[in-house]
Amino acid sequence: MDRLEFIKRVLQGERSERLPRALFGGGLWAYWQAALKIEDLDKHPSRFAETLADFLGELATDIVFPGSGLNTFPAEAIGGELAFRGKQAPLLSFPLIQKTEDASNLEEVDIAGSSHTLALVEMISLLRKRLPDRFLCATSWGPFTWAMILCDWNLLREKVVTDRIFIRELCELGVRLSFAFFEPLIEQGLINGIAIPEGAVTLIPINLYREVVLPCERKLFESVRERGLSCLLHQCGDIRSQLTLYPETGADCISIDTGVSIGEVYEVYRKRLVTAGNVDVINTIFGGNPTQICKAVSECVAEISDPCLRYILMPSCDLPTDTPLRNVKEFLASADRTE
Repeated sequence: MDRLEFIKRVLQGERSERLPRALFGGGLWAYWQAALKIEDLDKHPSRFAETLADFLGELATDIVFPGSGLNTFPAEAIGGELAFRGKQAPLLSFPLIQKTEDASNLEEVDIAGSSHTLALVEMISLLRKRLPDRFLCATSWGPFTWAMILCDWNLLREKVVTDRIFIRELCELGVRLSFAFFEPLIEQGLINGIAIPEGAVTLIPINLYREVVLPCERKLFESVRERGLSCLLHQCGDIRSQLTLYPETGADCISIDTGVSIGEVYEVYRKRLVTAGNVDVINTIFGGNPTQICKAVSECVAEISDPCLRYILMPSCDLPTDTPLRNVKEFLASADRTE
């Protein structure tokens, strides 16, 4: 099966002949499984691409998220110093933004100033050649999650309450950082979609999300969709109060965590977009056995009134790096046992 064309049709709202399935993210997990050290990517992008292509090519996932877990890389282009932390996603050694002008003055983001991002683009280019029939979905932080990456958390918490202009400028900078990474991938025809995890928005008042952050998410998605690509939004945490707002971002697909009933969310979203999720990644895919995984998948899919229409089976969030490979394969295979 050509999984690329299959997922394109799913995201366009067409009925599918089988249950779509994917691993949300899975980047750091894949690197760890393939014995790749992410701090070496800038030196060996071709080796990363070859190794990942061999590994991912054996997995029955319809979507591949190349670069997942490396979302902070573009910050290097504006002076950020990457801090590699073993099995965890790299962050910054120190915050870059202390005042509004620090963000607003960074009007142009050029990834030529980030050796790691350039290497990531090269890796994705090579991966595209090796996996021509997979839907490749590049990832970056959502606008407010970028704010958390770029700014000291205590200062950000204060600004959330007192200074909307500061938050808006930080989020706008986040949009520029994300698009600076996405743009060469789009121009070279290397990806089919983009994804942003934005669970950090559950930490701010709903009015601030609606009036400041959501328009920035929509701006990013509109810039990508007008180029003919699909957009995925991943939301985790306590998302119940914000659920009805997420379709306003313009996302084609929204991936959700375990904190809500996926059946109820599906009924709210199904006429507008694709719903994805929400099999418990920690207790089931990471910590469960084959019987538990199959049962959890069946129960999740049973909540969906029409699983072959605008639904993609996914874990509730990204995979822990030491998730057993056999469990991941069992999760993906379980999709066929629900039919």
